[in-house]
Amino acid sequence: MATTATINISSPDLMPGSALSVAANTTLTKAGVTADLTQMETGVISVTVGSPTEHRLGPLATQMAGDVHDIASYLYICNTTTEDATYYIDWGIHETMIGRLYAGDWMFIPWNASDDNAEIEIQAIGGTNTIEYAFFNSNAILPTAAA
Repeated sequence: MATTATINISSPDLMPGSALSVAANTTLTKAGVTADLTQMETGVISVTVGSPTEHRLGPLATQMAGDVHDIASYLYICNTTTEDATYYIDWGIHETMIGRLYAGDWMFIPWNASDDNAEIEIQAIGGTNTIEYAFFNSNAILPTAAA
């Protein structure tokens, strides 16, 4: 049975003058086949401001079995902190900041963990943030595109 990720967003006033309702789902399988992805790592961590300044999530490419280039990989991160908006994490890939997850925010993204320069890094702002995360991937290589 394949893993399915589902998201539902609805709001009567998110868009001025009209309601918004979005429902989407995707089936997460190994590249080119119908087999489930492998859950590589999960965890809950407390990230404290300044100690250390950055935390690395997920395994390094050198720690994964087989060739990790061009495989199906996904990352889920949730900031379960219940404080106010001054509590958030900055997150990025290697040395590049991508965005912020405020208290209660979460993300689910495809991620190419092809080398050690593709690591996910997070840094706490405002206080101690509790972070849940899960990393899923496949060690099946994507098929080569036909010319």
